[in-house]
Amino acid sequence: MNALRQTWRVACYEWFDALRSRRALVVLLLYLAAAVCNMYWSINLLHKLETELASALQLPASEQAGVVSTALWKSKPFQRMMTKMTQNDLVLRDITGKHPVELIYAWFAFFYTPLLVVLVAGNRIAEEIGSGSVRYVIFRTSRASWSLGKFVGQTLMIGLALMLSGASAYAVAKFRLAGSGTPDLFLNMVQWSLRAWIYSIPYLGLAMGLSHLTRSPSKATVMGILAITLCFALSILIRHFTLDTGWRAFLPHLGQLLPDGHKMLLWRNAAAPLVAGSATLVTLGFCYLLTGYAFFRNRDV
Repeated sequence: MNALRQTWRVACYEWFDALRSRRALVVLLLYLAAAVCNMYWSINLLHKLETELASALQLPASEQAGVVSTALWKSKPFQRMMTKMTQNDLVLRDITGKHPVELIYAWFAFFYTPLLVVLVAGNRIAEEIGSGSVRYVIFRTSRASWSLGKFVGQTLMIGLALMLSGASAYAVAKFRLAGSGTPDLFLNMVQWSLRAWIYSIPYLGLAMGLSHLTRSPSKATVMGILAITLCFALSILIRHFTLDTGWRAFLPHLGQLLPDGHKMLLWRNAAAPLVAGSATLVTLGFCYLLTGYAFFRNRDV
């Protein structure tokens, strides 16, 4: 119980330090800018595509984006195209009929969140090890509580930033996209933010785990970027080389150790795969973090 209290105190101090140094404001602005800019550019592109589609299909043009696309999601040819893109019939069934702006935001949130996580939080542990300030902290708390507390603090901070970025993306869509001002859409976009937050946890654990290995914040950031790049590359290679027979049939089991192997579970509506995927991703985050902590536990600081 005392260890949990110490972990929570470290997490709270992580927030206090972020507010004092205005780093929390930078994190928030970074996520808001990413969400707003991506939504704005995506809607512009969507409007241009709709204009071309309306011309090709001899449909009446609309001044607002989203009118043609909303009907297009329900067409059989478009569903067949989405089947090839998702390569998962269950995911396709769950996303069919959803508003295009939901899926635009969800795709971008899942795409840019891992990189932003590494950029804003990947060097937090290396900073204090390099400056020597960690020496004063570990006299009052255990090293495990310190590492876990910083991880929990950063996780909650990123979660809040993602929730607010989802709300800001909805605000852009409400004024730029036809039929997007419903409360249900707002709740759905916040829900996608929550799913992207869960997806970010293993990448945060990986980046902060690697941060235990160096005293240089810049090296920690570089290692984090290289690590997530390697994760994406391995996921692509596993999907490409997997076969139903021989040793390649076991490659998907290796992919279970990577966050990308569980990403599509977060796109499901059913509770069972959603809970299973979330639990696995959170577990991976703590495993990555504690692997890095194992090298730091007896290290001279």
